[in-house]
Amino acid sequence: MRRLFHSILFLWSRHWNLARLLLAAAIVLLLAIDTGHRTARLALASLTDMDYAAEVRALREQGRYAEAVVIADAGLSWSDGPGKGDARAAIERERQATIDEQASWLRRAKDAGYGAVTGRGESLEQLLGAIAADLFVVGDIRDLVVQSITYARGEDPDELIVALSSLGIVLTLAPEIDWAPALLKVARKTGAVTEGLKDFFVRAIKANRTDAIAAACGDATKLATHASPAGALRVLRFAENEADLAKLAAFAERNGAKGGAALLITGREGAALLRAAEPGVRAADDLILTAAKKGPAGSRFLAGPAARVLTRPHPLLGIFKGVYKGTIPAAVQRVAAAIDPYGWMLLPAAFAWMMVELGLFIRATARRFASEDRGNGATASPAP
Repeated sequence: MRRLFHSILFLWSRHWNLARLLLAAAIVLLLAIDTGHRTARLALASLTDMDYAAEVRALREQGRYAEAVVIADAGLSWSDGPGKGDARAAIERERQATIDEQASWLRRAKDAGYGAVTGRGESLEQLLGAIAADLFVVGDIRDLVVQSITYARGEDPDELIVALSSLGIVLTLAPEIDWAPALLKVARKTGAVTEGLKDFFVRAIKANRTDAIAAACGDATKLATHASPAGALRVLRFAENEADLAKLAAFAERNGAKGGAALLITGREGAALLRAAEPGVRAADDLILTAAKKGPAGSRFLAGPAARVLTRPHPLLGIFKGVYKGTIPAAVQRVAAAIDPYGWMLLPAAFAWMMVELGLFIRATARRFASEDRGNGATASPAP
């Protein structure tokens, strides 16, 4: 009992040394645990930011005006901050040039007529022409006639076009619902609807699964709203089934214009990462949005192993989520990101501090044992 009491007194006498030792050990542990995430974050941050003005100009030259405006709006949002004035001015000039060119009535009328006649389209006006024809039944009848001719020639008609055309005729009195099937028909004609998504719609329409059809059409509408109708055609290519479509649409809706732009910029890589992400994990959203700022280089980053590291739940967050809710996990992530540039020197510095404190404690403990040994030796020696 006496030895235990003296040990407690000794530890108390060294309490500041122990506190510093534990603090240093905790810092070393936290920095070591975060090494993988920190390395991946630094690799992504080192990529050059996307040249939004050049991308908007390239899209405009391809006639993809709606997508150019989506990218420009996202670029203006991402370029908001000190020292970004020149970049914002360049984006605004390209955006205005795109809007001016898009506003050409002659070109718009020509594109709308092309879309109405063919039921196809890449530009916004061509798509609107195709959709407008469908809304007034003309497009649905046109497509049914075309598929009938195809069948009469001994070729297989497109089941999805037939099913969506039939659905469009039924829904003519509800144009707020009808335009999504019209968009899907255009997407099918341009090869933007995968076989898995096609099979879902055909089965659902034949089985009259109105709830499932409405949900999928609603998802297509969300994509068209946040990525533009023409952009939605490109994003639809990455949906292997209705579940993928729902994930892509939910991402676009959660993140607004930035979400639509991020899907257009990151393309197949961003969609693949989003499909593989666990439900409710914000890390995937943040990573895709950050990668989108880097343009094609960001897309390539998403295809690499570092992206998988960043989408996994952070090891520190599991500790905090088990006890706390709310802002603490987000605060941990912000702190970790803030110290990323200094991690290369903080970890060895913290380790050196821990070793110093450990050395001080070991030296104090050795002195105490030496003192006790001298005392015990004096007590045990015979009296003269």
